[in-house]
Amino acid sequence: MTPDVFTTVTAGQTREAVDQIIEDIIAGLTKPIPSTNGNVVKRIAIHGPEDEILEFQGADLLRCLERMNDQFLEWGWSDGFPLVPPTEISVIEMLAGTERTAGDIVVENFVPGMAQATVRDIAVNAVMAGCKPEFLPVVITAIEAMHHPEINLRMCTVSTGAHAPLFIVNGPIAKKLDINSGSCSLGNAGPGKLSFPNIAIGRAVRLALMNVGGAYPGILDQDTIGSPAKFSMVLAENEPKNPWEPYHVEKGFEAEESTVTCFYGHSLIEIADLESDTAASLINTISLRVVGIGQTIFIPYYPVILLSPSHAEIFKRDGWTKNDIREYLHLHCAISAEKYRRSKSLAWGQDRKWITEADPDAMIPLFEEAGNIDIVVAGGTSGKSAAYLGLRPKPYPVKS
Repeated sequence: MTPDVFTTVTAGQTREAVDQIIEDIIAGLTKPIPSTNGNVVKRIAIHGPEDEILEFQGADLLRCLERMNDQFLEWGWSDGFPLVPPTEISVIEMLAGTERTAGDIVVENFVPGMAQATVRDIAVNAVMAGCKPEFLPVVITAIEAMHHPEINLRMCTVSTGAHAPLFIVNGPIAKKLDINSGSCSLGNAGPGKLSFPNIAIGRAVRLALMNVGGAYPGILDQDTIGSPAKFSMVLAENEPKNPWEPYHVEKGFEAEESTVTCFYGHSLIEIADLESDTAASLINTISLRVVGIGQTIFIPYYPVILLSPSHAEIFKRDGWTKNDIREYLHLHCAISAEKYRRSKSLAWGQDRKWITEADPDAMIPLFEEAGNIDIVVAGGTSGKSAAYLGLRPKPYPVKS
């Protein structure tokens, strides 16, 4: 163990730290591998009992609830908001929301702690998050989606950056569960239970990441500053207002199939344009903003642009397809080689030789391929906004 993450110290300090632990490293690499993986999460959690049943006493049920929440906070099992007690009855009721049995294994190695995750494990966290039983299949599918190898979940969960999952729900399940696709779909809940399913589903995934996967802040989650996006980011694509084919159909699914797609990246950044009334003007606004906030690390990034229905309609009216938008952003989201070389943000591997030797005014695309850019229509019709989410891993939709 070292007291500092190496990316925060100088090269000299790194060498000193390595000198102090090199014998431990050699021992770790040469000792026989343990015969069983065991439950890694129980070794990672620094607090909390292993008892299957816990009791909290008080003058009334409210006091019991307060004591439970205080203790769960102390143990690190909470996201900071009040939790619903996962009683035996409430967990059984939650399990009724899926046809899968409680002992079914959803993920063999829940990243980053590599513990086995059963349907019951996820149901317990769904109860604590305030989910309804009918939400459970979406929670399970979201967890399966973010464990696809393309997502590189381990890097995302233990990174020093503010990575957070964004889940896009498509198909009939979105309407059935009233998952918000319109105004404030990534906001707080409102009258008529607006966005409540969005918040509860996302929160259940976050709690499972902590309590099953072991992604506890300050232990395995080494996020430098953090992001409120980590609490919950779930929305449905606004398919009725989408002038193109739905996102999941674009990815090869049938329209009547329900899917959950995991995008794992940084916080959303709004791109507001209330004035543009042509696709040519609007795309320039979007590309200008993306250049300012896009990644300058030359590795394959897979950003997603969330287009409001009003913006999407402008593109459609002027004859633009999603591919036209992707191609334009790929060509115009670029910075000069000189500016790129001065940025010092090439954190992955060595400089490409052609960039090092390129003419200072040569333009370097921020995104390697146009096909790496995803476009999803979401939000209400009250304003003309888009949002950008920079992503390291490739998103992957899973059938619910």
